[in-house]
Amino acid sequence: MQMNVAGIVSEYNPFHNGHKYMIDRIRQNGVTHVVAVMSGAAVQRGDIAIFDKHFRAEKAVENGVDLVLELPFPYSCSSGETFARSAVSILAGLGENVVNTIAFGCEIDALEMLKKAADITYQLKSNSLVKDMLSKGLSYPDALCQSAKKLAGDNVAKVLESPNNTLAIEYIKAAKELLPNLNFMPIKRAFAEHDTAQNANGIASASLIRELALNGKNADEFCPYSLKNVPTFSIKNAERQVLFCLASCEKSELLQIADCSTEIADKIKNAIAECPKTLDKFFAICKSRNVIMARLRRITMQLVLGAKKSDIAAPPFARVLAFNKKGAEVLAKSGGKLPVDTSLKALEDSSDYARRIVKLENNAVLFQNTCANSEYSPLNEYRRFVTITE
Repeated sequence: MQMNVAGIVSEYNPFHNGHKYMIDRIRQNGVTHVVAVMSGAAVQRGDIAIFDKHFRAEKAVENGVDLVLELPFPYSCSSGETFARSAVSILAGLGENVVNTIAFGCEIDALEMLKKAADITYQLKSNSLVKDMLSKGLSYPDALCQSAKKLAGDNVAKVLESPNNTLAIEYIKAAKELLPNLNFMPIKRAFAEHDTAQNANGIASASLIRELALNGKNADEFCPYSLKNVPTFSIKNAERQVLFCLASCEKSELLQIADCSTEIADKIKNAIAECPKTLDKFFAICKSRNVIMARLRRITMQLVLGAKKSDIAAPPFARVLAFNKKGAEVLAKSGGKLPVDTSLKALEDSSDYARRIVKLENNAVLFQNTCANSEYSPLNEYRRFVTITE
């Protein structure tokens, strides 16, 4: 059988019915094998994952994904551009002609419009429009939308208004460089909008499911498995530690973090000087029209876990978290560009940079463990068994 392998960039925080709907749609479009690059213990919004990554990977494979590869920290907790490029780099690292399609959820499924928006945002990187908008006090996403509107009109600007669309655009941009022969498969989001409390036909946003799970409420109707008695993690359980890191760090340390400007470093030091009692209060003091909350959270997470600008380069390996028989077929076909392994120790020993990335992801795991909502006995990452599903 000829393999038609689709790659997905995911967080599965947690894996839910909307994700299953997307995978079913991908299969209907002729895909034979599905590979997901999934965030590890820290996620792109600048938070820890609500569930253990091995549990999330296992449930993904039980419900339609064939192979789950880890997107480790700090890539998993970076700007949209770094997040997308790093994940696509891992897919490319499986080797030539392994992954031939990248599928992504978005608010529209008009591929040509998404491609046009990708081209416009690429042009804007060397254009002064965005810089001018930023100087007027706009956040980067707003500055990008307004600049795109001036350059290409309302339709392109409207595409850029949705976070899900902007990530899709970043996947397209990264793939054009790293996997130029890749096909794109946009899957329009069904029923529940991104980051809302909407739900219908058993599908809800991940943010609503997280809220229910963290509050001890039943969210099983929105997932193809039960979340009952599954350990959950919340950064609120480590607020004092995080606030201490913010209070005790030097401005020079903040400036070593990706996406932290002098202006934001000053905001952080001024805000923490007010002695906020909670993280929510700290972020509320810091937030302004031109600095979005997710960026502040990511900078904070990178500070706590010890990541620096110099840590952001192409991912040095692809760690396998879970797979089934079809996933094994993908692994058998892969090879050449990146070390691909189930052994964390083998990957760690593959290069000095790999050792650094393993260290940072392990920091994220250790921090996540401190954020458990109930008594929790963490397992050593080097002894975790990879889930192999029939």
